[in-house]
Amino acid sequence: MDLDLYKSELCLTDNAPIRLLSARGVRITCTAGLVWLTVEGEAGDIFLAPGQSHLVRGRGLGLLEAIGSGRVRFDKTGRPIWVPLFDGVLRLWHGWRPCSPPGVPVA
Repeated sequence: MDLDLYKSELCLTDNAPIRLLSARGVRITCTAGLVWLTVEGEAGDIFLAPGQSHLVRGRGLGLLEAIGSGRVRFDKTGRPIWVPLFDGVLRLWHGWRPCSPPGVPVA
């Protein structure tokens, strides 16, 4: 099953874990029940009750499961990781001026 991690809600059931691939930067908010989240690269497991959320920072596989039944909402936060890098390159580019031949002033 492909999930839209930018803005969606999902109902979970007991003993039916959901695999989360490429979830870095996604905020997972529990809207009902109790959910269990574990993400490769993050220390410990996360348990969320209604109203609680967790921002996924790890790059590895995530597993999400309800304890009983539960519901979660996914919200993608921020910009893609490459956008700040691209912005920095643009700032450098706009400040760049070609070298003038010797004796010719730079405009």
